[in-house]
Amino acid sequence: MNSSKILEISLIKKPDFRLDLSNIKWEHFFEDSINGKTSDATVLDGSREKPFEEFFSVRQDDENHYDFPPHFCSHEILDRRKSFKRIVFQGDLNEIDFLGFKNEDTHILINGHIGNYVGCMMQTGSITIKGSAGHFAGAMMSGGSLIVDGDVGNYAGANLTGEMEGMVGGFLSVKGNAGNNFCRRMRRGFAFVSGDVGDFFANDMIAGSVIVGGAAGKMWGYGMRRGTIIFAKHQVVSPHVFKETYHDFSSYWGLLKPVIESINGPFPSLVDVPPKRFVGDLAFGGKGECLLPRSAT
Repeated sequence: MNSSKILEISLIKKPDFRLDLSNIKWEHFFEDSINGKTSDATVLDGSREKPFEEFFSVRQDDENHYDFPPHFCSHEILDRRKSFKRIVFQGDLNEIDFLGFKNEDTHILINGHIGNYVGCMMQTGSITIKGSAGHFAGAMMSGGSLIVDGDVGNYAGANLTGEMEGMVGGFLSVKGNAGNNFCRRMRRGFAFVSGDVGDFFANDMIAGSVIVGGAAGKMWGYGMRRGTIIFAKHQVVSPHVFKETYHDFSSYWGLLKPVIESINGPFPSLVDVPPKRFVGDLAFGGKGECLLPRSAT
């Protein structure tokens, strides 16, 4: 498909129940559009399978009408971005689930709020949400970038029920607040929250890096094996979970500073003075770390 074109998909009918888009393969829509066909894709309205076109209209449009912002991704992904497909979603999508499920090589722009499981298990590409997202946003994502201009519900960047690992790669950015269990069992990747995070944040964290601009709820970092939690503001640190260390980590901080400085939000103030370093969870070997502003007492 011509790289100057994108697909605009609009909700034209409210579903009776929550609409599950997990079976959708977006590359088929572009192939059908090229050949002048109507997609035969189906969705689940509750437990009933129905045609995609019953709920959505699809048309080609010029990408100059829309703002696909730059994203944090690897050089490999940047080299391939010209071949990525682009889709814009319009309408009230609060009851639409699994949009961008296992997303690969597609840039998705959502002009509004979206339901649960957006970007779940995404692999490459990007999803930008000009609103808030429901539960399990970016759960178990392994690559690409998920940018949420508003808030996210519970279990964003976490593991799905019965799975052992949460986010295993990619970039997750929340410009508002995050609910409970944010980045639970995270293994790799970067996650950023400009606002507050709920209870049980980063519990059972295996590895990866998370930066929080606001406050954290209760029992954060419990069961942490490795990984890095960075706070832009003072937090109460449980002495039973973390202890302060005085090792020189200037080399590591030198690598992390440029990443923090590149992010819009309350984070750049962190780089003025190297932070305090705490290690934990002490009950699990104390190999994870938490960095707090030096001004914190």
